[in-house]
Amino acid sequence: MNILFLNVGRRCELVEAFKKSLCERNGGLIYGSDISINAPGLYSVNHSVILPHSSSSEFIDVVSSFCIEKKIDLLIPTIDPDLVFLDKYRDELKDRCPDLRLLLSPSFTIQHSRDKRLSRLLFKKLGAHVPQSISKMPPQMKFPVFVKPFNGSAGIGAQVVSTYDEFITLVNQNSSLMIEEVIHGPEYTVDVLCDFKGRPLFSVARKRIKVRGGEVCQGVIERNEILEELAKNLAAGFNCQGPVTLQFRSPEQGQFVAMELNARMGGGLPLTIAGGASWPGWILDLCNDAPPNINVTVTDKLLMTRYDSSFFIKESEVNSNQEKTKYLTDIKGIIVDMDDTLYPERDFVFSGYRAVSQHVFDDSGIEIESRLRMLFNAGMRGDLFSNVLRHYKLEFDENYILKLVWIYRTHIPFIRPFIDIQALKQLRNNGILLGLLSDGWLSVQQNKLDALGIKKLFTSVVFSDALGGRKFWKPSLGPYALSLRNLNLKAAEVIYIGDNPKKDFSGANKLGIKTVRIRRNGSEYEKFEAVDEKNKPLLEIESLSELRRVLNQPDFKSTEFEGPNPPKKVSSEIQGSSGIKIVTNLIQNDQNVTSIYNHRSETVP
Repeated sequence: MNILFLNVGRRCELVEAFKKSLCERNGGLIYGSDISINAPGLYSVNHSVILPHSSSSEFIDVVSSFCIEKKIDLLIPTIDPDLVFLDKYRDELKDRCPDLRLLLSPSFTIQHSRDKRLSRLLFKKLGAHVPQSISKMPPQMKFPVFVKPFNGSAGIGAQVVSTYDEFITLVNQNSSLMIEEVIHGPEYTVDVLCDFKGRPLFSVARKRIKVRGGEVCQGVIERNEILEELAKNLAAGFNCQGPVTLQFRSPEQGQFVAMELNARMGGGLPLTIAGGASWPGWILDLCNDAPPNINVTVTDKLLMTRYDSSFFIKESEVNSNQEKTKYLTDIKGIIVDMDDTLYPERDFVFSGYRAVSQHVFDDSGIEIESRLRMLFNAGMRGDLFSNVLRHYKLEFDENYILKLVWIYRTHIPFIRPFIDIQALKQLRNNGILLGLLSDGWLSVQQNKLDALGIKKLFTSVVFSDALGGRKFWKPSLGPYALSLRNLNLKAAEVIYIGDNPKKDFSGANKLGIKTVRIRRNGSEYEKFEAVDEKNKPLLEIESLSELRRVLNQPDFKSTEFEGPNPPKKVSSEIQGSSGIKIVTNLIQNDQNVTSIYNHRSETVP
């Protein structure tokens, strides 16, 4: 039996457990995919492959072709978003790959587990205790409350909120939050395995001691017949098939409140496996239509404490471990974002704080730069100038704040590009055309680009604000289409690289541009995830230096501009009425956009 782990990520322990179970049966190969070439799980599997994101229009074609070529018998999803897409395309996959089994519960289960509002209603209908939903809004709302995205995963965005100000900030950042009472007490996960007819076979309860990044890093098996039977009944009520996990809180002895159900194997499943419940072996037996031997004794009170382990991989080993895919071939151009993509945006922020603080110091003798930096590092955004001036009891009016904002926006910043900007220079030497597409106030972005000293690197520079103000900022299709026209390339020939999943990728995805997210450590949006599928990129990287492998480019040899003469350089800064008309038409009718970027011309308006 050959197995494909979709988006294997960090699931190294789980992969090893399946390897062992395969060897105990008839053998086979384990393949692992991910959108990041640096995912640790890619180095635990027998063969690895970089596949497009499940939201990509190419996903089904590439995955089905891969499964046919490699004779994949079992496809195992490991993250919640993939459950939705596999559910959407399960019939098409079945038609294309009739011998492929998806380790996936029915659509009813996926829908009711993915939407936590539906989960809570079904839990209640099935007789379980659930957190009370809070419908009152401030100022009637009593704090603390618990908030979480109704479609979230991995614990992202789930937290206790203690104050009105904190609540308003979170609601403004995420409109998909559901609000519940806070349930105290220890947290339990119950792993449940069902057969493919929806009958629960086995369950193991484990207490979560410590969690990191939404995944348990310390836990202990605590067998509890009442809790395990409750979990099995709920799994049956959700019509679960295969492995699932349920989360509970225990506010008092013997009482369990159902929090959520994940229709996949949980991150802490290796503890259950180590305790004697052979999930991988039993799943393989079910796939082979053999009854699993579940007459086992699970070690109670077995403690798991995790630590980080590392793979050390030479460059030659990276390529040798990966199956080659074709979906990023024939790339002729790269469009890049600027802030937190080409340089650290906080450097601009702190540079602006220095200019503003100098002005305030000249007026009052009070140094405010340290506090501005402190508030920014603490995660506060918005009108920090008023906040700090009030803190120091300085008198000011609206005009004074506007003046500080003007100083911030118009100052000459002290910023430098990331070191890996060399990768773009080297790609340009290899014949790749480069474009810059950046949002923000025009004068601010122009000052940034001048300060970075990299303007000559680009064949096209598009500042979306120059096209008519904020309505042309990303995710507007206009700036992307104009960039394509400036480069004289089609969407399928270009990738777009950005850092902000809130706005960077939906417009590019809609046009058919291939999207790559650069998730830099410490960047403003490092911890943010896309709120829906249209905002998700095809791939993720951590550095521009990874582009050579992603694009299968030859080795970089020089950082000088030695490539062929580029086309005539154009920029939205000098676009006349024709350029503005192009973008305006896009806003009026997105369906006509293909006629604009597919039109090729040797002259630029």
